[in-house]
Amino acid sequence: MKKGFGSGFATGLLCAALAAGLGLTAMAVNRAIIIDDDAHITINGATFAPKNASGAKIPLFTHEDILYVPAEAFCNATGLPAGYDTASHTLSITLPVSGTPASASTAPVTPAAPGSNNYITAERAKEIALAHAGVAAADASFIKAELDWDDGRAEYEVEFYSKNTEYDYDIDALTGDIRSFDYDVEQFTIPQTTPSASSSSTITAEDAKKTALGRAPAGSTVTKCKLDHDDGRTIYEVELKNGRTEYECDIDAVTGQILSWKEDH
Repeated sequence: MKKGFGSGFATGLLCAALAAGLGLTAMAVNRAIIIDDDAHITINGATFAPKNASGAKIPLFTHEDILYVPAEAFCNATGLPAGYDTASHTLSITLPVSGTPASASTAPVTPAAPGSNNYITAERAKEIALAHAGVAAADASFIKAELDWDDGRAEYEVEFYSKNTEYDYDIDALTGDIRSFDYDVEQFTIPQTTPSASSSSTITAEDAKKTALGRAPAGSTVTKCKLDHDDGRTIYEVELKNGRTEYECDIDAVTGQILSWKEDH
């Protein structure tokens, strides 16, 4: 779907993605543009969804049958360090020289390998997530597997469901390493009554800690275990740490089931 966009739209951060390469087009005057909701960009088979610094999606637009994309986001996603100077309205891009990665002096990002064609594919990112979750491909329904840019690195955001559990993964697009993941069990059977910490039908805090430690790698330590209420049920909020990795989980205080698990490396 194409929608008109009023004149005065800031074009300093936009560039045309041309077949021969990356071309920059300066626009010194206000022009009417068309936002194209049907336009899509893929990088190595993965959908590229450009976002601004606040995480909001940036629309794509066309002008005279040329598709325009946000230059800074596009360059960073493809491994070309780029920085935009708002004072001079200048986008600076650093290209690799003599087979070495480009210098990141123009922007606070970590450059990818030269050419940035070494990214794993979206399908490979899915395989990594499924293997980690222990879910067969036939049992998974994928919501998305998109290439994004976060903290100076390209990553795949992978989200899928299996039975009543939702899984979310952030996977490094170059190395395939899992940067973070979490899962949430949905459609709970909510108890008719809300038990207290002293109820005989409620597991103890020590039981909750043991359950969490059993899920975490050996050597992890519990840093927090708190009884709380969420969506009509009583849960234990447990936090753990193992080296630089942090874990958070919610445990049903009645059944002892792990309802959610989050891991940050």
